[in-house]
Amino acid sequence: MAKKTRFFPAFTWSGYSRKLASKIENLKNIGFFTEEEALAKDMRFVSGEEGSIEEGNKIAFHLLVDTSDGVIADAKFQAFGNSALLGAAEVVVELVLRKNYDQASRVSADLIDKHVADKSEQMAFPTETFPHINLVLSALDQALEKCRDIPLPENYVVSPVSTSDEKQTEYPGWQLLSNAQKIAVLEEVIEKDIRPYIELDAGGVKVLELKDDRELVIAYQGACTSCHSATGATLHAIEQILRSKVYPDLIVTPDMSLLTFS
Repeated sequence: MAKKTRFFPAFTWSGYSRKLASKIENLKNIGFFTEEEALAKDMRFVSGEEGSIEEGNKIAFHLLVDTSDGVIADAKFQAFGNSALLGAAEVVVELVLRKNYDQASRVSADLIDKHVADKSEQMAFPTETFPHINLVLSALDQALEKCRDIPLPENYVVSPVSTSDEKQTEYPGWQLLSNAQKIAVLEEVIEKDIRPYIELDAGGVKVLELKDDRELVIAYQGACTSCHSATGATLHAIEQILRSKVYPDLIVTPDMSLLTFS
């Protein structure tokens, strides 16, 4: 007979971060959708669930997915069990909303914890709650698997490292735009094609200035400030994406004074 995973019935709330405790006390994403609602909104309705009431913990995710681009337009969950299960599910919904299913599949236990950590060096979830987080991630994966046949946009960048043979084009009328207009174009591309990926790793990026019409100075935020890839793979990816979508000769330079790694 297979051995069942047992979860502790309760955890001391003092072990939770303040942000996590607040999420649990103010759940905003509990609920479900129906096939009729999905059809009315021209969305695909998918669900994924794990656990059982008999074992003390059960979680189900319900997603409305745009079939034109694979983006999760809305998400809710139903759960029975420990407060840690509820908190992790609430965080997952916040992380996957307005992300496509491929981006959502990159949500991890570490990212969930970082999202509600009070301090970077302190964990939000006690280690004994990890089985609950894994249960939540398993339910999410089951829902996302039902979206895999939806084609992603051709310009969607799957990997943080852009391919070297990526076609480079110039934004129409780029040379004629004012500096402010060029920054607005760059911001638009960053918002759509770069920020969602970086946010999945609890990071951020902000445009500081555009020098001499070709050097874009950016400021990393969050986890990016202490990650070595901020000057390596991540920086290369940002530069390649902007070169391919805006201007082939762009140079992206990070503000090194904001980076904390040695």
